Amino acid sequence: MSYRELFVSAQPTITNVVQGKDPVVYTLGVPYDVTTSYRPGCRFGPNAIRDAFWKIEVYDPELDTDSEKIPVQDLGNLDPMPKPEKMVDAVQKVVSELVGESKRPALLGGEHSLTFGSFLAMPKDATLLIFDAHFDLRNELYGWKLSHGTFLRRLSEKMETGRFVHVGGRAASKEEWDFVKGRGIRHLTSREIESADFERRYKNILSDIHKVYVSVDLDILDPAFAPGVGTPEPGGISSNKLLYMLRQLKGKEIAGFDIVELDPAYDHSGITAIAAASVFSTLVSVSSLKRAT
Repeated sequence: MSYRELFVSAQPTITNVVQGKDPVVYTLGVPYDVTTSYRPGCRFGPNAIRDAFWKIEVYDPELDTDSEKIPVQDLGNLDPMPKPEKMVDAVQKVVSELVGESKRPALLGGEHSLTFGSFLAMPKDATLLIFDAHFDLRNELYGWKLSHGTFLRRLSEKMETGRFVHVGGRAASKEEWDFVKGRGIRHLTSREIESADFERRYKNILSDIHKVYVSVDLDILDPAFAPGVGTPEPGGISSNKLLYMLRQLKGKEIAGFDIVELDPAYDHSGITAIAAASVFSTLVSVSSLKRAT
């Protein structure tokens, strides 16, 4: 029995079969929000993203790709887990299995703690590129050592922080800001993204990255563009700027990606789910332009 058979319930809704072509990504939902510290409900995020995907236009003229015509296999959703340690262990095992079969994972959250498990399964030459309003570097949050607000701190205990690039930070404790500066984590804040030389600085950060795992926490977006997230923060960026940054990954080897923290209960207009679906479409498109080897 494979780990997929053990941990995953088949509920595929984003599956494009293209005759004679292998899937570019293998989608896995992780409907988990046990450690959510503000607004619960992101366990409903995976299916909301799937539903929104079929309601948006997905031809990208800048990339000249149509993600409706790109082969995708939806594996369904991870079965419910009672504790974060069990959830990330299951994620790590399933993702490791996919990577071992040369299959690119595309995870839909769920809370950001899932990235702890998925990135541990990535090749050691992969860089973790995080788009997030928060650094998630707290040592502990409301008694949780492993949570959506601590996962990057836990990863920093497993590997060199030189493998991390953080984009969009604007909401963190002083301890977290000091950690970022003290450990030399490459980063661009949301304020710096609005600066005149942002494009040059961003492209310079990307210049030495060849293999990348992308993690998009939707709260990188300003609440005006993404109200339906678990922990909204003012001062964020636009959806247009986020999609621009994702398109700049064209030519990189995308090892995998995740999209997390969509909270449909607070997404009354559905615009956050639409933004998430656009992020998914863009990352699938970028992944299709250079297949992992």
